Formats: sequence, C-alpha cells, structure tokens
Amino acid sequence: MKKCRSLAAGLALALTLSLTPAHANKTTYLDVDDAIWYSTPIAFCQQHTLMDGVNKGSFQPEAPLTRAVLAEALYRLEGSALEAAGAEDNQDEEPPFTDVTVDHPNFAAIRWAKANGVVNGYPDGTFRPEASITREEIAVLLWTNRGQESAAQSPYTDRADISDWALTAVEWAYGAKMMSGNTDGTFLPQNNTTRAEGATIIMNYAQAYYGISYGYTLPAPKTIRSNTYSNEYYSLDEETGYLSYRYGSAVRGIDVSAHQKEIDWSRVAATGMDFAMIRAGYRGYTLGTIQKDEYFDANMTGALSNGMEVGVYFFSQALTPAEAEEEAYQLLEWQKGYRVTYPVVFDWEEQDKEDSRTRGTDGNTVTACALAFCKVIKDAGYTPMTYGSPTKVYSGGLQLEYLQDYPFWLAHYTKDTAPTSFRYHYNMWQYSSSGVVDGIDGRVDLNICLTPNWSNWNNQSSAPNYDWLLPF
Repeated sequence: MKKCRSLAAGLALALTLSLTPAHANKTTYLDVDDAIWYSTPIAFCQQHTLMDGVNKGSFQPEAPLTRAVLAEALYRLEGSALEAAGAEDNQDEEPPFTDVTVDHPNFAAIRWAKANGVVNGYPDGTFRPEASITREEIAVLLWTNRGQESAAQSPYTDRADISDWALTAVEWAYGAKMMSGNTDGTFLPQNNTTRAEGATIIMNYAQAYYGISYGYTLPAPKTIRSNTYSNEYYSLDEETGYLSYRYGSAVRGIDVSAHQKEIDWSRVAATGMDFAMIRAGYRGYTLGTIQKDEYFDANMTGALSNGMEVGVYFFSQALTPAEAEEEAYQLLEWQKGYRVTYPVVFDWEEQDKEDSRTRGTDGNTVTACALAFCKVIKDAGYTPMTYGSPTKVYSGGLQLEYLQDYPFWLAHYTKDTAPTSFRYHYNMWQYSSSGVVDGIDGRVDLNICLTPNWSNWNNQSSAPNYDWLLPF
C-alpha cells in the first residue's frame, strides 16, 4: 500500500501542473475531485474521448487500468473512425484472441492492436482484456506502438527488477517522459496501474506524439459579422415598454419558462406578441441530470392555439459535446408534435455557486458544446441558434467566430432600453427582463426578432444573408 501511494505522488509531480490551464480539470464524473492532481489528465482523456468512464457519472480513478482500456486508447489515437466503417463486418472476423469475441466492447481496438503488432497476447492464445496491466507492460505497449525507438539507460534504482523483455521499453518511456519513476528513484515495474495513472500516461503520450493539446478542437474561425442596425430605427413605446425597429419586418415576442407559471395565452396574443421562445428543459447545475420544464407542454399548446409562432430553448449545463448532444436529442423528443417555426436554442449560462459543476468552465468547452448541440438540431431539420450576453461573448465565454453558421440571440438589458451597443450581428434581441404583458403574472423577458423568415435558414449551405434588411 505504501508503494502505491508513493507512486501516485511521483506521477503527480511529473505532471508539471503549474503549466496546466486552470480550466483543464473539468470533468463530468462525480467521483473526480477537481482539487486532486489526476483531474487534469482525466479531463484531457474525456475531452478527446481517449478513455471512457466506467459509466456515465463515474470514472473510478483508483480502480486498476485494464489491458483492454489501454488498447482502446491507443486505437482511438490512431483514428478509430477509419476502423468504424468496417465495424459491421466484425461478425465475419476471426477473433484475435480466444478470450476476445466479436461482442466484446473493445473488440475492434484489440483486433487493431494485434494486427499492428502492438500486442501479442499470452502463450495460451488469450489476451486477458480485463486483467490489470503492470507498469512495464504499459511501457512495452507504448514503445511497440512507436516503432521500438531506442533510448538511453534509465537511472531507476530497481532497474534489475525490470523484466528483460521490457527493459528497453521502460528506458524509452523514461527518456521520452511518458512515465516517471517513484520519488525514491524506483520504477516498480511489476506494480499495477490505476485508471488515474493510466489517464496521465495516455495524456503525456497524446501530447508528445499526436500533437493533441488541452481543449476541444474547433473548426476554422470565420469573420464575425458586425452590428449594422441603425439606432435611429429603434423606437420604444413608452406606455407598454415594447421595442420596435422601423425597417424590414421586425416582430415582437417573449420568452417564458416555469418561472411564469400559468399563462393566459389568448390575452398574450391579443397584446400583439407574434412569437414565444419557450423553455423545454434544463440540466441541473450540481448533479447534471436533465429535467423537463413542467410548463413546457402547456406553454407550447397555449401559444400555438392562439396563433403565435414558437421556438424552444434548453438551459444547458453541458460540460462535454456528448452532453450537449444528449440535451439536443432530448429536446427534439419533447417538441415532437408541435409546430416549431422559430429557432431551437442552446442557452448555456454559467452558475457561479460553490457546488456548480460548470463553475469556471472555459469558452472553448462552451463553444464546442454549442457546435455539437446545433449540429443535432440542424440535422433534424430545425434552425439552431446560440444565446449570450455581450460580456459572455467579449470575454470568450462563447466564441462567435466558430458559430457564424448559426443565428445569434443577444441578451442585453440596456439602461432605459437604449439601442444595444453590442458590436456584432444578432438576429434576435432579448432587451428586457422586466416586461409587463397582459396574461402573465409578474415580469417576463421581452424580445425583438429582426429575422423575418426562419424557414429558409436550413436550406442554405451556410447562414443566409439578411443584409437587405439593414439600412446602410
């Protein structure tokens, strides 16, 4: 037990965490403490889908790393997408080992590893996929995958304990800074490896040989369109507090959720509101469970039955693109049967509470989640949209240069409802959170939409050009 603890400490020192961005240690796993050294490599492996948790909410950092999990990580680094094209042919493949059948979850990875000489298995024809893997075995797998590069002699005090077949690989792993020794100078070659230690080794390997860095890979940035709306065309009805834009076909609307409780939609429609953006649901900010807005169906039915057009939004707390996709698919399921003609919106807002799982999340992560959500919505035939404030955009919390293929919903409450000074183009503006609308008890958000026809959006190869709406 003492050896295992000292090994973990040695690995922690080898991480050089002082060079690691503070945001890099965010994961969705409930058993990974952000304050512990291994949160950074586990987050890295989750970001790049190199190593999965044992289930959706658990990584089990102290559990043993298995041979199959390491083979899977190397396979994914080599580009498992290419292999996926032939996945349906698995049933015709000869099992690579007697204990790895075609229905094994890591079958493709283990087959690839054997075919490429990364693993050889045991003399009895088995691979033992669920067996824990020793430190010297890891060194051999990585060394073999790198083409058996040479290395100088390592300084480990227990060098004599390293198996002859693993010695060169261990020395290479030391020289390449893939694996570090213990703080007392030992390597402990026959010690098993925890999943947390495995994530550290995989991170080091991915950074050194595959050029993978922290954060999600985003598409090529595009120039952000400027705000070309003319302030003089905005006018405020002092009696109602409703904003108008005297050019093009701008229309008024509201956005609502369970916070407004029961709404008399016939009275709302009679005020001249043309559309409603309705919250479908949200992800909790602590445990991250998805919840449906309890008034969603009533609000959708009420708005549509009174002649209003509707869009929907999801209050996201996604920390990975996979979570954002999960939110999008759930939202699509909820909105089935309703005529949604306005956008379907990704609304990610940071919660700064102490127990918030999204506290301190970086803009790269938020933007990657937005892209994942929007792709699912677009592929389903709806118009995706992102949402944010000037502060969020200017600080890099939402990086619009990567989201120019989608419309943007601006949230900006200006003093005395003055025209927004936001620098970039927006399609819809949430200009007040204290609106008064007949049929709704209490305050409600007021919006103005400056894009007249959403039906054409998804028929374009990229975002349609609405410059004809704008005075120059």
